[in-house]
Amino acid sequence: MSSDGLVGKFREETVGSLPPLHKSEVVLHGIFPTVTPVVTKVLPAVRTLDRFDIFDRAGAAIVSTALQDVAIISENNVLNVVDRYKIRRGRTKARTTLLSQVIKDYDLDQFGLYFDGRKDRTLSMEDNRRKVIIEEHISLVKEPGSEYIGHVSVNFGRAQIIGNNIYSFFLMR
Repeated sequence: MSSDGLVGKFREETVGSLPPLHKSEVVLHGIFPTVTPVVTKVLPAVRTLDRFDIFDRAGAAIVSTALQDVAIISENNVLNVVDRYKIRRGRTKARTTLLSQVIKDYDLDQFGLYFDGRKDRTLSMEDNRRKVIIEEHISLVKEPGSEYIGHVSVNFGRAQIIGNNIYSFFLMR
């Protein structure tokens, strides 16, 4: 297999189908020509860079090289070069889009268990002696909005006992 075949196959797998090649539009205003660059969309590339934890500067170099490889950037047309700030803006936009999608799809009847590390100390009398019983404190909170439901205290820290106490708390409600 030739190297062009491998490069083409790799380009299809990583870049996918690219939009048709656009040249910059030159508009004449009076004597001086004004060049309007075609905006290069970097959102799919930004998602991939974010997925593999590639820094902005290295990601900008990779994306610019890929655009140069598919002839969107040339020596004559450097208007679509991607810099690290464009990658940073793309990451911010992708993350806010993803966060708004997650919030929109969020299930409103979710419960959160928070082990806040607080321990209740209870003083009890056994055989005419004082004994301190330490119980772990578990807060039950409904999300979103962190609405407090109640708390459960357990004597032992085993998971099955904690689970049974939480289950009985919800049965009593």
